[in-house]
Amino acid sequence: MSRGAPGEGVLRLALGAVALAGLGVAGYLTAVRASGGDPACVLGGDCTTVQESEYAELAGVPVAVLGLLAYGALLVAAILPGPLGRALGLFTAIVGVGFSAWLTYAEIFLIEAICAWCVASAVLITLALILAAARARVAATREGTARRSAPGPSATGPSPGSSR
Repeated sequence: MSRGAPGEGVLRLALGAVALAGLGVAGYLTAVRASGGDPACVLGGDCTTVQESEYAELAGVPVAVLGLLAYGALLVAAILPGPLGRALGLFTAIVGVGFSAWLTYAEIFLIEAICAWCVASAVLITLALILAAARARVAATREGTARRSAPGPSATGPSPGSSR
């Protein structure tokens, strides 16, 4: 790990904070959709247009519910130490960024409306990917350093004259 780079614990904490913020955004949008109301649009006014579009569901499941599941998985990943937590976080964030990119494309080019809540979620899932990737890199660097510094058998074999 390079000097000044955050450790895995700090990255897990940051990922947990991002996941909680994402749960807040997705939870709000899920609750608004379930109540039949319109989301408050603090910037612009196209949140309702996006929320009521055909792209707001995937196979009958509201996209906001999928967001709840993804951010929930990221929170679990942040809580889990070790390789399982790192793999879950990285996988969830990669899939989430890909899906978010598709949804952003749909907003801009197909729906022709932008939702500030969706933009916030896109930023959060991108941050989650950065944190998950950094966490994986810190672990890989730490494991690589440990392997290089661990004593091991000599590559040249026993020294001449030594007995076995």
